[in-house]
Amino acid sequence: MLAELERIGGAGLIVCFRKEAFRREDGSYVENKHPEYIEYEDLDFLLENCPSLKAATALSQVNFTVSHKHVNQSLEIQGVTPFYEEVNNWYIQAGRFITQSDMERREPVCVIGSEVRKDLFEMEDPIGLELRVGTERFTVIGVMEEKGNSMASEGWDNRVIIPLTTMEIRFIGQQKGWIFLWAQAESYDKVEQAVAEVKIAMRQQHGDEKYFEFFTAKEIIKQVGNVSRIVQILLGGVASVALFVGGIGIMNIMLVSVTERTREIGLRKALGAKRRDILIQFLIEAIVLSICGGLIGIFIGSSLASVSGLASWPAVVSVQAALIAFSVSALIGIFFGLYPANKASGLTPTEALRHD
Repeated sequence: MLAELERIGGAGLIVCFRKEAFRREDGSYVENKHPEYIEYEDLDFLLENCPSLKAATALSQVNFTVSHKHVNQSLEIQGVTPFYEEVNNWYIQAGRFITQSDMERREPVCVIGSEVRKDLFEMEDPIGLELRVGTERFTVIGVMEEKGNSMASEGWDNRVIIPLTTMEIRFIGQQKGWIFLWAQAESYDKVEQAVAEVKIAMRQQHGDEKYFEFFTAKEIIKQVGNVSRIVQILLGGVASVALFVGGIGIMNIMLVSVTERTREIGLRKALGAKRRDILIQFLIEAIVLSICGGLIGIFIGSSLASVSGLASWPAVVSVQAALIAFSVSALIGIFFGLYPANKASGLTPTEALRHD
């Protein structure tokens, strides 16, 4: 989970946006009609008054048709500020990123994702070339490094990034409520302190922070941890039932084996085998049978994890979990093999040899 979060900024990520509605005491919602909106100026105020923040960026996004020559695609257009790279842990691969000068001049420049480069420019070097966003012309000044399609960063490589001020004047106009604030705390331990500072700053800027929502990557980690614990409990219950049923199966197989090999047991005892020898023999057979089942389960589980690793959410095979599974398999063999082994060792030579 932490590895996935690192792809989009890390565990110190903080997001601030305007609330769409307020929740009443009866559970119903009422629309947020207060005239307070996040403004571009809030970003500078946060950076000046929140010492626990390492970096912050304002951003907004819209969808437009992007074209170059004969190729047209509907893509996500993001308007951002210069610290976007640091906040999102996503950096330039070629060319340069948007600067403060681009912001002040509202330059018609853009930075594109790696997939946009492949789809629109193919073998061309896109730096310095033009593309159209809707009806507006933009000059490509940079290409972002490839993010890949993981669960957290899916679609990032298909973005076109432009200065926030350029987006405002060319696409947004007088519309309100389109800016988000993304910030990065100095460390994971300072996330709560950073959020508290951001809330104070927004209160000073807008009179009250209640008009805004504050969301952190740390909350995602806690939620995922809670879900993970519930899943572990449920899977533990299912595994316990499966182990019990499997153990009963092993015991039944061993009882059948004892019945079929009764004369063999009698012959071995007649030749001098002791009760302990018969007990150990059948106990080892039960343990081997159980361990073989455990090894097959480990192999199947590892294979499924390898296949699921091709999807957006990576699966991890733990050596510790495999060793625990191996040990539990052996214990199941001992526990459920003890009764058949004890029954076999308790047979007398006369009784066993007389058996048909």
